[in-house]
Amino acid sequence: MQYRKIGETGVEVSLLSYGTGGPSHFGQKTGLDDSGRAALVNRAIDLGVNLFDTAEEYGESEGMLGRALKGHPRDTYLIATKWSYRRQNGMTTDPKTAIRSIEQSLKLLQTDYVDIFQIHGVRPEHYDLLSEIFIPVLQQLKQQGKTRFLGVTEMLRTDPKHYGMSLCMERHPDVWDSVMLKYGIMNQWAAKHALPLAASTTTAVLNMAPVRLTLTLPEKLSERMNEWGEKAGSKALDWLSDGNSSKLISKGYQFAAEPKEITTVISGTSSIAHLEANIAALDNTLSVNDLSRLKSEFADSASYD
Repeated sequence: MQYRKIGETGVEVSLLSYGTGGPSHFGQKTGLDDSGRAALVNRAIDLGVNLFDTAEEYGESEGMLGRALKGHPRDTYLIATKWSYRRQNGMTTDPKTAIRSIEQSLKLLQTDYVDIFQIHGVRPEHYDLLSEIFIPVLQQLKQQGKTRFLGVTEMLRTDPKHYGMSLCMERHPDVWDSVMLKYGIMNQWAAKHALPLAASTTTAVLNMAPVRLTLTLPEKLSERMNEWGEKAGSKALDWLSDGNSSKLISKGYQFAAEPKEITTVISGTSSIAHLEANIAALDNTLSVNDLSRLKSEFADSASYD
């Protein structure tokens, strides 16, 4: 396993990290029980994974992760969790919601602190008010030792070009230790602005869902490429994968981890075999020719899925 640092903190993060969101929600949607989750986490740690990402909105995943990590020394892994300011009728303006959220997360995760406390799904149009109300309380939580670092994550479905994350880094580069966005074969837009901005502000980039849906479902891949005028049909990206879907997923992970600005690539799965395959994929890199062709043909891609 390779490791990269969170900005200039010196803290090392595994190149592949484990996410408890995604389609399976840490096995909540696939029938995985606590013993299965513990086996998954144990295998991840055995293979060098040291960052586990979760959120209050991921069903019961925080409590499940806390139980799965039990028995592992706290200084051998990192936890990132998320709090959402969004409500059905807009957004909360009560700063105490962040305090209540982290207290509940700490209880469920069975820990005294998290390593990264993130605002979940920041919309660009909310950021000015959001930062005015919540940055002071988040900094207080950091000073109290309840979180080591502060981060923000994007609302990918409505902001696939990462305006929110760019705004966060531009306005408050001294506050945010990390941003979470999507960079992959089918969403390379971050290379235009967000990734260079992260490099200039020494902000860690957690790469979420780089291979979800589009690369794993042939019909979805063809649909997206046809939208872009590629007329790919059923042979989309066969030149990269020889028609092998597992090989295409591995290539997708390699592409997602290639930029030096990417700190870690998040993989969410309830299958140990899939986890092992994703980790093994990052033991290799794309050829220069394949990387160049992907960047040339899909440079303007901005698919949320």
